[in-house]
Amino acid sequence: MSLSMESNSKIKELIDAKQYKEVLDIVDSKFELCIDYTISIAINTCSIINDYNRGLNIQQKLPSNSLKNSYVQASLI
Repeated sequence: MSLSMESNSKIKELIDAKQYKEVLDIVDSKFELCIDYTISIAINTCSIINDYNRGLNIQQKLPSNSLKNSYVQASLI
């Protein structure tokens, strides 16, 4: 099961409000439920707030199939 539509909507609202730390807190707390799209958003959010250590932590937790996703790959660059 992936993050609910409600959670994804909340993430979008937080990004629109530039509440990036809150986005990452949601992703961290429910990482195992995140789809590649959500992971990509989280990695981009780390770049926006210059929190590269958190981005590296996300990368280290990625399943191998997510590393093959083009959106995730682009976010990691």
